Amino acid sequence: MAAIHRRVADEVYDRLHERIATGGVVPGDRLDPTEIAESFGVSRTPVREAILRLDAEGLVERIPYRGVVVAGIDPAAAEDVAAMRIELETLAVRAALPRVSDEAVDRMREIHTELRDRVHGAEAQRVFSDLNREFHLTLYRASESPTLIQLITDLSAQAERVRLHFDVRRGPACEDHARILAAVVARDIEEAVAATRDHIFGTLSLMMGDRFEVTPGSALDLVLRLTGGPTATSLR
Repeated sequence: MAAIHRRVADEVYDRLHERIATGGVVPGDRLDPTEIAESFGVSRTPVREAILRLDAEGLVERIPYRGVVVAGIDPAAAEDVAAMRIELETLAVRAALPRVSDEAVDRMREIHTELRDRVHGAEAQRVFSDLNREFHLTLYRASESPTLIQLITDLSAQAERVRLHFDVRRGPACEDHARILAAVVARDIEEAVAATRDHIFGTLSLMMGDRFEVTPGSALDLVLRLTGGPTATSLR
């Protein structure tokens, strides 16, 4: 019975998350548990559990006198996380690429193939998070820097919380990973750095929408200048 209840709660979560990620509901929209339970044909209990999970992930928030509403993305925080990720992950690429083994490259290739095959299927969000993380860390572990790996892992967790707002099926991750993998196979450090930078920045730009602009003088603007990427000025 407990297993059935958990499956129902998971299904409610998946359906609500898909609505958020695909824009079926937008930031500020109210999620009424009673209405959701009636529309899904379930009791309020799994709906409440699903909403608690969405709340823990930052996808919804509780507003006094309004109840539960869909949360938005903090643009400044998202920029800061992207800036730190670009700085640290490109450093990891530089440190790792001269040391990466053929076995690790083969593993990256396997993960890339699996992600490409599964990203448009069921549970795409969950599949993407796990495989995307492992794809990058398989390379970064060759840096042999536990501190660097831990910092990158912590920042990746924050980035994944932002990514939950976005339908990963619309993103260019597979194409980006193919470019990174090709650079790793060729042991081309500068191309691998550029591909990693463009992957992180491009994903941020896509998630933030057409009106996104890098804040002049921000940490992201500075990091992009230092790594040769697009800057606040060049994007105008």
